[in-house]
Amino acid sequence: MTDSFREVEQRVALTRKRLRGYPHEQVLLARLVTHVQKRQTDLCNAALKPHELNMVTYTALMMLYGSPEQTLTPSALSQATGEKPTNVTRVCDELLARGLIERSASTADRRQVVLRLSPAGEALIVALQPGIRQALQQLYGDFDAAQIAALTTLLRQVLVRTDAPSSTPALP
Repeated sequence: MTDSFREVEQRVALTRKRLRGYPHEQVLLARLVTHVQKRQTDLCNAALKPHELNMVTYTALMMLYGSPEQTLTPSALSQATGEKPTNVTRVCDELLARGLIERSASTADRRQVVLRLSPAGEALIVALQPGIRQALQQLYGDFDAAQIAALTTLLRQVLVRTDAPSSTPALP
């Protein structure tokens, strides 16, 4: 098995020698998280490609599927997916055109738009699960419950820190 991260580690080590006080351990961790996220997205996108979906469109469908009555407002979908509102609009237009979601006015407030998973969208979600399960198994299948819990806890801590307002953004 090859280690695709080795070259990054070597470059960070050289940078550490050149820059006094360089936070090499934090930089390595940040770059490792980025590399893992890209590999995860690539694996899942490969499973979704035969269905003409990608991780963003799949995540939008799954957030609707996991919502009460399988409905969300566009702003709630934006928050649930972590996508910007303009991208959520584009994704929703694509899913609407394919008949995977429906758009209607809210019964509580006609000015508000409600997105609903369609029966075709629900059927597609069910059909996608074996491929997604296989991709996740490839990524995390060798981890035991304690390792998954530890990694989840650590990543949630990082997420909480990034959700908090910061005065100085840092880019490794």
